[in-house]
Amino acid sequence: MRTILSTGFIFLISVLATASFAQGPSGYFEIYNEPTNVNLGGRWVVADIALYADTPKTNELSVALVTDVTKFIDETERDLENWVATNQERCGERWGAGEPQISFPENAIRFVLDLEYERWSCGLFGRGEPGRVGRTAGRIDITLDPYIEDGKLQARLADFRVEEREGVARYLPLETVARNVINSEIAKLDKNRKFYRAPNPFFTEGFEYQSIEAVKFEDDRVVITARYRAEGGLAKLDRLVEAIGDEGVTQER
Repeated sequence: MRTILSTGFIFLISVLATASFAQGPSGYFEIYNEPTNVNLGGRWVVADIALYADTPKTNELSVALVTDVTKFIDETERDLENWVATNQERCGERWGAGEPQISFPENAIRFVLDLEYERWSCGLFGRGEPGRVGRTAGRIDITLDPYIEDGKLQARLADFRVEEREGVARYLPLETVARNVINSEIAKLDKNRKFYRAPNPFFTEGFEYQSIEAVKFEDDRVVITARYRAEGGLAKLDRLVEAIGDEGVTQER
């Protein structure tokens, strides 16, 4: 459970750092719009990045990245399905899962998954035929709330529940066990510089997170707006645009 949940959430939240969409925030002007190399959670993709800037104030800059992240959500769902398919040990753990459901209610990230876990044993020294010694299943429903604190991207557990429990899950406090696992992973994530820092080249130019928000449209598209701020003038914006075009957008290595 620890691996499948933390992998999915880390990738999903890292999506919030990138951008590409047709229209920027009101009052901002476009300064860059090109297909660009983007590294999300260790995976390089080409995205149509659009960057917008607010009218520069005295030594103060504010920029916005806006993206339709629908295709990244689809890829995350496939990653989770592939993880389940490859974790089928003959003697050991076997996982099963339904189709992941990922949504963005009120700027949060909600993740719902029907999860099944079985433990199989092959007897003494693993030489016998495999036999199932335990099974547990339930619907995991988790909501994470990304937020900004002192210019850093952070996350907190907004809601968590286990429903439709089967097997030993009907008798054991899965909520307590799973909640502890999730809170532990969030704590690690919040201390990870690859997560809480603005991606490069924003960070190298002194930008930090200002806000993040998500909007889901009637056609199920999900659009994310991430804003960053820094001290500086137009020369810094020029360097930022040049670096994005030359090096792409990536998390710290």
